[in-house]
Amino acid sequence: MTLSDDRVLFGIHSIAPYDRTTGEFFGILKVLGDSELSLAASAVQLFGGANKFPIADETTQINSQFTSAVKSAPDFLFEKWIGASVATIAAAALGTVGTITNKKGTSAVSATVGIASVNALSGSEDDLATGHYIVKVVTATTVDVYVDTDIDFSIPGATSKLYVNDLLKITVTPLTVPDSGSTVTIPDYGLELVGGSGTVAMTVDDTAEFDAVAEHGGISDITLGQATITLPEFGFFAYGARRADNSIFRIHAFKAKSSTGMVVPLSEGAFMITNLVTTLLYDNAQDAVAIARAVAGA
Repeated sequence: MTLSDDRVLFGIHSIAPYDRTTGEFFGILKVLGDSELSLAASAVQLFGGANKFPIADETTQINSQFTSAVKSAPDFLFEKWIGASVATIAAAALGTVGTITNKKGTSAVSATVGIASVNALSGSEDDLATGHYIVKVVTATTVDVYVDTDIDFSIPGATSKLYVNDLLKITVTPLTVPDSGSTVTIPDYGLELVGGSGTVAMTVDDTAEFDAVAEHGGISDITLGQATITLPEFGFFAYGARRADNSIFRIHAFKAKSSTGMVVPLSEGAFMITNLVTTLLYDNAQDAVAIARAVAGA
């Protein structure tokens, strides 16, 4: 009888976390870097007399963790590893313009005497520029507009855009907010302000704000750091890469929990890689923290 082939593990293929109650999957992580299952034990040793070597050794704790370098950022990653809540907006070929609200004072946005709403300008949606906009009252009837980023100022096919000054203003001259529900265009930005139903009379230096997003395939608003944050428990399956001999190695963790939260690096000229540390907790029902399955190739 000859020796069996050595079991050799190679690489990482995927991680699929799931709901421990229903078994339903949250999704799958496949853009992964170095991953590791660690069952690191600590122990106490007994020494005595003149003997320089331990007389006895007893394990005290085993720190069971799974670490992985994750290179993608789906919604569930933030929900399960940092306890975030996520609200989504469906894809919109004509972009999405948020609701305008007062920031300073109460006169800039008013259904009667201020700005009633802000909309995408019909037929000019290609000019929408993603950003957070500030509208500042200059006189009782005029406003200037500012935006926080120039990330969409040079989209192919859209009107080219420039800041007017270092304060991120985008209106060359103040815009007159019209009376009786009429509109005024924010030039070059595919946006229009709708005046109130009455006679416009705003307070100088009051401000309002809104968000706009150019044509997109969907939006996720990920709320981080809420007072009621909890890091949920979940299970997961982690697969090593399929080898050339068709062997497969899988780790099934029954009860896992993010133990260090997560870091979202935004390094210069580099893709995001977040190193996640997940603690594998003891599951009473399974009498284990995980099961590793090795499938031999055939």
